[in-house]
Amino acid sequence: MTARSHHRHRGFTIIELMIVLAMVAALTVLAAPGLQNMLANQRLSSAASDFMTAAMQARGTALKNNQRVIVQPTAGSAGAWADGYRIFADVGVLNSTFDSGTDTVVQTFEALPSEITITKYTGTNNFFGYDGSGFLAPIGGSANGTWRISSSKTDRQKCMIIELSGRARLCDPKLVGTANCLCS
Repeated sequence: MTARSHHRHRGFTIIELMIVLAMVAALTVLAAPGLQNMLANQRLSSAASDFMTAAMQARGTALKNNQRVIVQPTAGSAGAWADGYRIFADVGVLNSTFDSGTDTVVQTFEALPSEITITKYTGTNNFFGYDGSGFLAPIGGSANGTWRISSSKTDRQKCMIIELSGRARLCDPKLVGTANCLCS
């Protein structure tokens, strides 16, 4: 007689695999809205951070070169920020308008994601600039400004506030402890 060895097969049955897949699908459906909201908030924070970086870079360039530096939409002061924006040294005629023959582009920022908008909350001009001392240039009566960065996919927004001294800061009006953050 031959000895028969009894080996138990190890593994999963098809029913066990189907149950696990159903559980994973259910958890994915539950987590998807939260993930989309988190991604929208991240895109908003990224756009606000880039806008703040543009302000700091413009101020630094103005101080370094002792000249007026402007940040405005690439289509000019009447354009939309969502289409992209640029920093340029306004060295020819100080008209706060980019003149390709005399002005120097410092940096250009790409178009924003479609759901992100940047709008001026206080002040009159759709751009801002720094003079050679690093102070916010009083261009057209606009000596300081607050900008609203918002997203159509989330209820959050960010504010960039530029004071006359040239100091720019970002804040979130929905967070506790941001009493001086008004752009809604």
